[in-house]
Amino acid sequence: MRRRGSITVAVALALVIGLALASVLWVGPTLAYDAVEAGSFDSIGDRGSRVDAGPFGSYVAKRYAGGGETTAVVSIANTGDRDVNVVELGDVGGRGALALEEVRVGKPPRNVPFEPFDLPAGEQRAVELRFRMGDCDELQPGATISVSTLLVRYRTGFAERGENIELRSPIQLRRTEECGRTPR
Repeated sequence: MRRRGSITVAVALALVIGLALASVLWVGPTLAYDAVEAGSFDSIGDRGSRVDAGPFGSYVAKRYAGGGETTAVVSIANTGDRDVNVVELGDVGGRGALALEEVRVGKPPRNVPFEPFDLPAGEQRAVELRFRMGDCDELQPGATISVSTLLVRYRTGFAERGENIELRSPIQLRRTEECGRTPR
């Protein structure tokens, strides 16, 4: 009878150790997964030009126009070995002079309003960002405002993470003396 109790304890202990080991090997990497990053392409969107900043890379220069809109297309890549579900895309930081108004997924003209989507391991997806510029008095003449990161919230397994990915070509809007709205 005593031998039967020892076997039960040994089996229970082995089960606990096995579950602990499995959680370390599976849960740890799931919680630490950070392979979502900027993809291999971006575009300048409407009314912009790419500026080479030498060793600092390049950025997209655009004119700030009070009340106007501007767009940029960036790619988000999953360079790891696990599939993820992208649940939210958004702007980092609250800027009064520039607000992320809409996110669309896919390449224009067939892109659709953002809804959570799967991003399999090793793949990337195009995302169009549409920004609304504030009033002219929210940015002084000669001043610039930049967007250099994009917040990506994604789920892998049961864990949800947020990652600020660096844009390949940050967007810089400069206000000139004349700040009127530009046509769409």
